[in-house]
Amino acid sequence: MGNETPLSSRDATAAWLTAASALTTILIGLVVLVGWAFDSDAMRRFFVDGLHMLPNTAVGFVAGGTSLLMQHRLFPRSGLRWRISRGLALLVLLLGALTLYERVLERGTGIDEIIFSDALRRFPYRPYGRMATNSTVSFILAGAALFLLDGATERVRRIAHLFGTIGITIATLALVGHLYGAHALYSMDAYAGMTTATALAFFTLYAGILCARPGTSWAGRLLSRGGGGMLARRILLAITLVPLFLGLAYIHARSSETVSREVGMAIVVVVMMGIQLTVVLRAARAVQEGEKVQAVALDKEAAARGEAERANRAKNDFLAVMSHELRTPLNAVIGYSALMRDGIPDPATKGQRQQLDRIGASAKHLLALIDEVLTLSQLELGEERVSPTQISVASLVEEVSAMMELEARRKGLDLALHCPPSDVTIVTDAGKLRQALLNLVGNAVKFTDRGGVSVLARVDADGETILFTVQDTGLGIAPDHLAKVFDAFWQVDQAATRRAGGTGLGLHVTRRIVRLLGGDVLVESTFGVGSAFTITLPRMAWSVSDEHRVALAAESEERSVGARG
Repeated sequence: MGNETPLSSRDATAAWLTAASALTTILIGLVVLVGWAFDSDAMRRFFVDGLHMLPNTAVGFVAGGTSLLMQHRLFPRSGLRWRISRGLALLVLLLGALTLYERVLERGTGIDEIIFSDALRRFPYRPYGRMATNSTVSFILAGAALFLLDGATERVRRIAHLFGTIGITIATLALVGHLYGAHALYSMDAYAGMTTATALAFFTLYAGILCARPGTSWAGRLLSRGGGGMLARRILLAITLVPLFLGLAYIHARSSETVSREVGMAIVVVVMMGIQLTVVLRAARAVQEGEKVQAVALDKEAAARGEAERANRAKNDFLAVMSHELRTPLNAVIGYSALMRDGIPDPATKGQRQQLDRIGASAKHLLALIDEVLTLSQLELGEERVSPTQISVASLVEEVSAMMELEARRKGLDLALHCPPSDVTIVTDAGKLRQALLNLVGNAVKFTDRGGVSVLARVDADGETILFTVQDTGLGIAPDHLAKVFDAFWQVDQAATRRAGGTGLGLHVTRRIVRLLGGDVLVESTFGVGSAFTITLPRMAWSVSDEHRVALAAESEERSVGARG
């Protein structure tokens, strides 16, 4: 029990009501059985009216209440207890079904004479010991509902609660019938009817069934701690108890001839209209108060969103300015280190050239990181513009591969190209597509230690789409990480990233760029085997404005973030 999830306030209330209903049902049945055992007339009637509850009926309530109590969700789950509770549910169903069979076909099965047969013969009920038809139907519904309460599917569980709703309706009609003296509401047979105690026991049993699993029952909405639940409970009291007492008052007034039928009915109608109007006004006020609270929350949310957007813009402005400012000295460092390595103004020794190579490599790496940050800030500010030109797909792939060939050779990797004929072209922003491809190929080389990297460019079957696939034999990506690889500053393998270097911006920037160009980036990977990133782009430039293209790319990014969230 200690490992179970704590119940919500609604579920805790429902659990308490379920236990109380089950215990009340068992108590009613036990009191009646004790009354039959010790020949106590008041206990056989459960102290409420002149009709006796029959022994079989009392046994059904003890079995049904026990089955409900054993299915209480606060108890630890047990296979034995589950089987016993289902067995008791079937017993209740069988009791109702056999008695209904006796009623409909007027045949005895001996079930009515199992207990207290001698005592039953002293009463004028015929056939003696046989419960009323509406009681048999109620037991059938109760047994089925208890058996299906934890059904395998939600549909089965909803059927259980449907049976519970029908059963509590029958019990309510019987109670109202006894209260108003309306025989037809609690009796379907000429000489037998549902007693007040029986109707009360059925009501408590069905109330417990409906509260047992509030998540699939309308009772859960009534027990909710939210505004809807509170409003529903208030309305429920107004539309059930008040009309009930009004009906009693009307009957009493008519029986004492205090008012005429017309005047009495007019008073009832006017009072009901007033009550309904009061309920409507209270509901409207509750809704208005909720709307005010919601409006205040929305205003605060809008203000917070505006503040966050201003802060984000300020951050992006800062990154853009700082990136530009850092590029200038870095270019100077790269340029002067290259001059010194080439012997200008004086020849460098072998050791000095090695150190200058390290300086140049570090400066270029830092410059690449700054370029990524600058590109990201420009994308977020909406300042990136697309300049479509017609370029050869094969030439672009070969150009990108040439940039990474030296690094691949240094790591002993094969860099394979598979390109369409040179006359296959694409109309897009060549610089941005080159940057996206370079990011993917660079990542593949960076995180691959053995095997190779292949770059495949091909025209899709529709002839309108170009696909660029970069495949490697590197680390691979675990399935639970695939949805995160395009997040900003997120890295799959922290240890490998520290060894290879990087900020985690490359893939994020790549997807933003490709979406800006009207395409997308997809990933497939098998952990420990390798990964494949595919860029899909339309062959022709969009015939829309740059501003609209930026907006569409931003919307695509928001949808991606929403899907991951």
